[in-house]
Amino acid sequence: MKPYRLFAVAASLLVAGSAFAASGASPAVEKFYKGKTVIVIAPSDAGGSVYQYALTVSNHLGRHIPGSPNTIVQARPGGGGVTAANYVAKAGPKDGTIVAELHPQSLLTPITGKGAEYDPRTFNWLGSVAVRTYVGAVWHTVPVKSFEDMKDKEYVWGGSGVASASYQYPMFIAHLTGARLKVIPGYKSGGETNLAMERGEVQGRGNYYEGFLTTNPDWIRDKKVRMVFKLGPDHPDLKDVPAGSQYAKTPKQKQMLQVLEAPLSIGQAFYVAKEVPKDRVEALREAFKKMLADPAFIAETQKINLEVNPRGPAEIADAVAKVYATPKEIHAELEALLAPR
Repeated sequence: MKPYRLFAVAASLLVAGSAFAASGASPAVEKFYKGKTVIVIAPSDAGGSVYQYALTVSNHLGRHIPGSPNTIVQARPGGGGVTAANYVAKAGPKDGTIVAELHPQSLLTPITGKGAEYDPRTFNWLGSVAVRTYVGAVWHTVPVKSFEDMKDKEYVWGGSGVASASYQYPMFIAHLTGARLKVIPGYKSGGETNLAMERGEVQGRGNYYEGFLTTNPDWIRDKKVRMVFKLGPDHPDLKDVPAGSQYAKTPKQKQMLQVLEAPLSIGQAFYVAKEVPKDRVEALREAFKKMLADPAFIAETQKINLEVNPRGPAEIADAVAKVYATPKEIHAELEALLAPR
């Protein structure tokens, strides 16, 4: 983790505790969790940074929960995170033994896609490990520097589902720029998509910049990929990469981009179902906050180059409420625009 992020961690931890601080775990909470196993749901298969966040949280959260339950990670990939969120909202236990990571893009699926049986506004948020910059990248042999260079012929990218950021972000920027882009959404994880790029099956993909730093740092070091757009919070490594906002010219385009960028403001956020008892929710929030400050957790994230740039539960809830307050006609037009063809 870069030094500039350490200061962000410290500041965010103070925010995280402001509105949602636990008042101390009750004996009933400790008794409930003692001897239990808490499952941390990853909304993606192994091989990408989304899964890595869930795995790392599962490695450290348990010892901060009253009763010190065992914690394990479980992958539930599919639909750009929809499968995992549907499980938590519907079939999963509602007693606080399921902690899930929200795939950021699945924040929007209930309003811009299909198949969602959950409402993010009802989730009990524990906090976010990191908000991250999103980029579009092409393999170094592809002779383009931006989406504006991709109008001469069709370019094929890989993605993990039509509701995922890897599909929606590149397709929206292509719409704004006129780029001739085709995204194949059938890859189960970021790791599979990366392999497809190496094999030449696809020419590019959308991904979190820090995801590349975590899973394929040699790609950055050896300039094996070239960034052609960026979205969300900026990153010092990306000062020369075109921002997606520069392509949004009309008020309607700017509103649609704000909706699409909303998931980047909550990042790798973790939550439990709305039915979980309040005292357990508060205990889990406190455990999550302590985990973020745990030297062992910080050491592991630094070892594997996993970005830590947290947000607290109140910040996440506020971001979710704002995006769901956007006029319905903007959501409808965005949904139609991003519908698979």
